[in-house]
Amino acid sequence: MPLAFHQSPAPGRHHDGHYHPESGSIYGFDHPNTFQHMKNHEYEAHQEHNVYYPFTDRDEWDLARFLSDNLNQGQITHFLKSEAQKPPAYKTAQQLFTFMDALPKGPKWRCTMIQTEGYITTHPVHLIWHDALEVTQHIFGNPAFANDMEFNPYEIYDNGEQEYSEWMSSSCAHDIQDQLPWGATIVPIVLASDKTPVTRQWADSRCTQHS
Repeated sequence: MPLAFHQSPAPGRHHDGHYHPESGSIYGFDHPNTFQHMKNHEYEAHQEHNVYYPFTDRDEWDLARFLSDNLNQGQITHFLKSEAQKPPAYKTAQQLFTFMDALPKGPKWRCTMIQTEGYITTHPVHLIWHDALEVTQHIFGNPAFANDMEFNPYEIYDNGEQEYSEWMSSSCAHDIQDQLPWGATIVPIVLASDKTPVTRQWADSRCTQHS
């Protein structure tokens, strides 16, 4: 609920607000949310007691994340075979990545080869990306964000004058909602592309992701 709906008006002023009359219907609670989807897998019983399973504990997971972010597979295996004060449960890079694959997942990564006409590249060009709809569903189904999201356009008036704050209070949001079917919800999305390093998988091979 917008903060303005909770605020008390100043003495002598009239303050009120309302939602768009046709937006944001609830169609039931019989579908699992994001957390429930992520928990529904073969390791659920183990992760009830250890959220880092199949890693032994957080320290082992932190080491695995550091290795995967900074070393290639050969370097990781070499490090794991060296003398260590507390050897982790994984012994090779392949086993480490298998452990990581067993952790709960969000939207999956996709890979598309980019075809170039009239331009020859030394190596194939791959675009690594997320499906924007899957990401949106993942975020909107996440209970952690439930109290910080707005689903309905609204209007706030102070002594008859309209106040504007978040985007859902704008005339644009209302104009879009007017064109949608009864009960539909507007999902504003800000899309951007940013080059980010992706885990080096083998030898000196590297790639970048765009998200």
